Amino acid sequence: MALMTTTSSGAFVQLGATRDGLEPYLDAARRRGLQTILVETPAYLSWRQHLGRRPFDLELPVEHPSQPAEVQHFLESLGVPVTLLLAGFERYVECAFALAPVMEHGPRQRWPHGAFNPLDKWGQREALAHACPRVLQPRHVSFELGSPGASAMLTRVGFPLVVKPSNGSGGLGVFLVEDARQRDQALAALGELSNYDGGRFERVLLEEFIEGREHSIQGLAHEGRALLLTTCEKLVTREPAPGTPELRGFREAGHIATHGDRAEPALRALAQACLDATGYREGPFHVDLLRNQGGAFFVEMGFRLSGGGLSGLVDRATGMKWAELVFETHLGERVPALPPFREGPGAYVGQVTCASEDELRAGETLRAKGVTVEVQRFAATPPGVETVASPRREALAADKLRDSGFAGRLVVSGTTLEEVRHSLQSCISARLGV
Repeated sequence: MALMTTTSSGAFVQLGATRDGLEPYLDAARRRGLQTILVETPAYLSWRQHLGRRPFDLELPVEHPSQPAEVQHFLESLGVPVTLLLAGFERYVECAFALAPVMEHGPRQRWPHGAFNPLDKWGQREALAHACPRVLQPRHVSFELGSPGASAMLTRVGFPLVVKPSNGSGGLGVFLVEDARQRDQALAALGELSNYDGGRFERVLLEEFIEGREHSIQGLAHEGRALLLTTCEKLVTREPAPGTPELRGFREAGHIATHGDRAEPALRALAQACLDATGYREGPFHVDLLRNQGGAFFVEMGFRLSGGGLSGLVDRATGMKWAELVFETHLGERVPALPPFREGPGAYVGQVTCASEDELRAGETLRAKGVTVEVQRFAATPPGVETVASPRREALAADKLRDSGFAGRLVVSGTTLEEVRHSLQSCISARLGV
């Protein structure tokens, strides 16, 4: 696909396609007259066409989008000045931050402190423990898969525990294990799983399993300060792990968003502590945490827009577009700010991703009863990976496990968080066990 002629000589480059079907950066770039370039694996670009996703002006096939040198070579061969380069998917965040200071030639260079190095889950834990020791974390250990010293660490965290890759995303390779046998099964499964570009996981994190309600924070870093856009309460299911049904994994089935103005001081302090500890000064972020009577426990941080349809949820809850705020701060257009929270109908908004037509029909029943519900049906997932014209179809293995087979999404608005929670839970009660 050839580059389209636009009113701007610059381009926006998105490294990695979103998996939720939303393209907020694409819209923000086109509003500014920028040419839009998507860099992805050939296999996923072909799969994306099968899914009927909106096209970028140029979709650039690169076998290893996680490798900066490879991506840089292809971008430089285009001869188009890059105004802004951002990660659209977690797997490629590190590459995006490595390339942005080298490739960007926009109206303002926002790299006065040098390139930012996004830490993986283990690195985040270590940085936060050192800089902010008062922040609670699950007990944890980390080691390289297959390393000689791994066996000595296996007993340092008691059961139940969570096994996860340190550089994973989207819940891929995350297992809840009850005993040593399941732990060993989970470690073996991680050794066999492919990451989202067909790569292998190298480092594993074992962490204490903490019972509690899962939450997340969505925000924007501007000159090192945290602007909280929303806080979300999660609806999480425990179900057979994709590809490893004898083990259980986690699935983020839904989120209920609250405007950032309503965030508790403890959550504001946690978000700022995460920025301070990691050195993150500019751009979107999200923080995952667990809350119970013991407090708020840091789980992990992401340096991009959230996936799973959350960017749209943030937009609804705040009245502002998260992607627009990201462009504004990176391009120096204005200091990012949010409109104030307003009580009343639609003040709280939540969503669930539905696994079946029955769950969608449950949402339609709620709507008939007067609940404000939007029913979004997804297009049918096209037939298997064999339809993809790529010699590296294995690069799609993770996408097939985590991001396909859903029937649609329900979006519910209400005057209170409890009202929205009750409506969403009623639609997916079988999966939540309520």
